[in-house]
Amino acid sequence: MNSKLWVIAKRDFVDAARSRLLWGTALVLLVVMIPDYLGMLNGNFISSAEQAVRFIPIIFQYFVAPVAMITAYRAVVGERESGSLRVLFGHPATRRDFVFGKLLSRSALLVVILTLATLGLGVVTFVIYGTLDIPLFVAIAGYVAFYGIVWAGIIVGISAAVSSRLQAVTAGLALFLFFGPFQLWDRLAIPAFALLFTGSTSPGLNPLRPSTWPTWYEYVLRLNPMSNFDQGRYFVHQLVDPGLSASGHLAVNLFGLAMLVVWCAVPVLIGYLRFERVDLG
Repeated sequence: MNSKLWVIAKRDFVDAARSRLLWGTALVLLVVMIPDYLGMLNGNFISSAEQAVRFIPIIFQYFVAPVAMITAYRAVVGERESGSLRVLFGHPATRRDFVFGKLLSRSALLVVILTLATLGLGVVTFVIYGTLDIPLFVAIAGYVAFYGIVWAGIIVGISAAVSSRLQAVTAGLALFLFFGPFQLWDRLAIPAFALLFTGSTSPGLNPLRPSTWPTWYEYVLRLNPMSNFDQGRYFVHQLVDPGLSASGHLAVNLFGLAMLVVWCAVPVLIGYLRFERVDLG
């Protein structure tokens, strides 16, 4: 690894990890998630520790993006606004080192936060059921961490592309609202794709019956990083237990994983290219 990139990442990780706001947010995240998780376990559709672990990603689906925003929205643009970049680039470090060093540090920090939160849910699962499927739990924890890296890439990319912290927050929040719990994606994008593939904006899909979904709809779901993350948890379980039937065909699941990588890589690349061209003087 580029030594300058590594030095930037290490220094930034230490500095960012001192944020009381960040760790306060992580604590609030855990405090909010545990009651939600307990409420889900008390439902009629979960009867074992194995099922409980498979449902852990649902708890993280809408929480990771806001935590990523708090963790990473200032990563690049914060230092740009403060003027500290002029000092940094007086040393032998490139803008590429800076952006990708920030990506590495903020991704690592988000992985630490999400891993601790996942371990907390694992403890709850063990207390309730008296057992824990360790291989499945490790796979799910890794999947949640990977999802965190995806959102770190999105937010660091935004931070590198814009010129103010307000713009970074606005862009990140807009993405969250479009793809997230307000279901704007479902109301706007899904009908548009339905019209394209079926000639009608109301194809009569039943979101609760995956076995009836047409192939085009399965792929369209994976374009949304949040619904993609939710659908992919079945595939992760199948990788641990090959005898389990996953949601969607293998090609759809591989497409979903590829789209998560794209969601991480493309915003960072766009942000870096814009940052490379900006005048910091």
